[in-house]
Amino acid sequence: MTAASMTRQTRQMTKGFAAQLAGKGERGADRKVRRGSVDVDDRRARVYRPIGDGTTAGALGWIDCLLKVVAEWDDMERQRGGARPLGLHGMRVLETLLGRRGGVPVDFKTGRLDPAIDAIARVARVARGTVVRALAQLKRLRILDWVRRTEKTGADGVFGPQRRQISNAYFFTPEGLPARVAQRLRALLARRRLRREGTEPPPGAPPARPMPANPELRAVLARMEAGLERRAEEASASPPSGQYPLSGVQG
Repeated sequence: MTAASMTRQTRQMTKGFAAQLAGKGERGADRKVRRGSVDVDDRRARVYRPIGDGTTAGALGWIDCLLKVVAEWDDMERQRGGARPLGLHGMRVLETLLGRRGGVPVDFKTGRLDPAIDAIARVARVARGTVVRALAQLKRLRILDWVRRTEKTGADGVFGPQRRQISNAYFFTPEGLPARVAQRLRALLARRRLRREGTEPPPGAPPARPMPANPELRAVLARMEAGLERRAEEASASPPSGQYPLSGVQG
């Protein structure tokens, strides 16, 4: 060992001991922690929101409507001669985060969504760099946002890393969409809700049959029709097998 290296090592040890005496620790590998990250248990990391109304049927309907309006927006901008807001890869990443491609757990009730970027890339079948760019675009378009998180390593030492980076906590922010797109989303959700409640016939439905005069019989028929409509809607929105494991949806 040269005199210079011995001097550097001695200086590092001195700084470490001084930091320990002062109640501070060397960051070590913590220098790799991204700026703006918060501890996983910090209240600022509690950003999850229920998907739709938190129920299986409501969440699947909300996912369908969001993907529909974003795809329409993407196509509309292209037809106008501009660039697509998201494009193919952006849509793939969005579908992945919404659980439509399987492999990414989504909890409808709590909205918990924290896949690693490598996991998103694997499920979406795109490169890691493509995922990073797509996420930045989704955030810029205010479709979703996230919080960077860290956790303690448990290595209580002067020279050991005290914290490590973990996956982001993602949450959807459709209220930030352009006004016309957000309005379209609200209209689709309202129409779907009315159909589920049986207060609006689905598009292309045959003329309503005459209802019986007996009010009790009318109520029974209305409940039956509403139930049939709801089951048909849930069946059409059900994902392929293996999706949404956290919400108990097997497909």
